[in-house]
Amino acid sequence: MTMPITNPQAVDFGYLVAFAEGMYVPQSVTPGDGGRVTAAGWDIVGHLIARDSILPDMSSLGPNDPKALQLGPLVFYGYLARNHADPTRYVAAIRGTNGFAEWVIDADFFLRDAPSSPGAKVEQGFWSIYDSMMLFGLDSVQIGAKAADGVASAVGQATVTICGHSLGSAVATYLSFDVGKLMGARASACLFASPRTGDLAWTAAYAATVATCRLMNYVLDVVPYVPLDAPPGFQYSTLPSAEIILPSSAQAEVRFDLICDHTIICYCAMIDYADTKARASAQDAAAWSCIVGPPAFSLNRQLTLALATAAEALGKAGDDVLRLVDASAKAKGGHV
Repeated sequence: MTMPITNPQAVDFGYLVAFAEGMYVPQSVTPGDGGRVTAAGWDIVGHLIARDSILPDMSSLGPNDPKALQLGPLVFYGYLARNHADPTRYVAAIRGTNGFAEWVIDADFFLRDAPSSPGAKVEQGFWSIYDSMMLFGLDSVQIGAKAADGVASAVGQATVTICGHSLGSAVATYLSFDVGKLMGARASACLFASPRTGDLAWTAAYAATVATCRLMNYVLDVVPYVPLDAPPGFQYSTLPSAEIILPSSAQAEVRFDLICDHTIICYCAMIDYADTKARASAQDAAAWSCIVGPPAFSLNRQLTLALATAAEALGKAGDDVLRLVDASAKAKGGHV
């Protein structure tokens, strides 16, 4: 029997992803200091390495050039860690990519066949990153042929939760699917601010394979609305387990801004403000500049409540929501 992922657990996983983002060193397979992971009670046992995501400058592309994600050198993407207090628990944390929220608004996306799920289709750029991912032990020896094989082998008979944010959430979706096929209910996922990862056949296959998945998307975050569903050529679908965080019910007020609305620490604060506040540190100063505090009357709050109401009214019209949030952010200079 599987157990749902609670809010305190979700905040734990959110911070583990934030630590992965902080460990990333551009163009390097060697991560920065992982001391925050250790301090949180986890022992890193391996590193997840994949091709870097290159977000091309849209203004530099010609009218007929595809505005699609490109791949760069192999770099650090995250880690596999074992819980110090309970060695039967593992976590795989996959980082996001800076600039992704601003980039996706104008990006092109393409579907391709899903190798691990016949009849389903996944987003080509996201899958390409995942397909290049491998797990290496701390001795720099590769574990398994691919990341999923490596994670399943390293975890053994224990359990693992695969978590990610932003582009890393898409990669974590593919990884948790393949690990779930190998490990069954002992594999789960905790995802934040995820773009759509495939078509309806893909999301149905995912739901049937990963028994425990908690996906949290903030209603004013642009990333969960892309790629846009534009049939018949592009038919993208959101995971059925997705839950929408609304300003009216969030535990923290977040400054309206394309970056702030997408930041992982802001997600944690909206899920559980007191817990997130207790973890505040100098390393997270940029994120905390986005967090106004517990909900209270302010111009920012009135704006976010109004925009959230409009976004809800638009329903599945993702392109309209995207235009609404983008235009509103630009009209306010990106902040309030």
